[in-house]
Amino acid sequence: MNRKTVIFTLLAVLWCGFIFFLSSENSEQSSQRSDGIIRTVCETFNSDFKDYSPQRQDEIISDLSFWVRKGAHFSAYAVLGALAFQAFCFMKKKLLRSTAAVGAACLYAVSDEIHQSFSPGRSAELRDILIDTCGAAIAVCISLLVIRLIDRKRSTKAGTVSA
Repeated sequence: MNRKTVIFTLLAVLWCGFIFFLSSENSEQSSQRSDGIIRTVCETFNSDFKDYSPQRQDEIISDLSFWVRKGAHFSAYAVLGALAFQAFCFMKKKLLRSTAAVGAACLYAVSDEIHQSFSPGRSAELRDILIDTCGAAIAVCISLLVIRLIDRKRSTKAGTVSA
């Protein structure tokens, strides 16, 4: 196993641990974390937010909560997909490598949703598995695009050097 595989496998495992930690939070802890992030973003990008009534602030936070939580799912698994794609770098066929990375992320999403269902007030949702898998798939597609651009740049550079 080469160094790149070991490093990215370790990073993917550590990232899975981070996801596991977040899924271990009960519903109240998870909501407080999400709401705190939303509040910070609102206060940062809307200078008037602190002047709103507490009820209006809570209403805005509540309206954004669903999208922030689903965006967090997508983003966390996009990172996992990118790390897994790099961890499977020993697979030379890009389709196999891509499938393995997305498949591994999807399997982890399933196991994570099951794990999450044991946290008080939390549940396992098929929608979250789909969002997680889409995040991983998009990250893998971006990784493939980056590889293609790098390869194209290298071949262009090699072509101009030899001319």
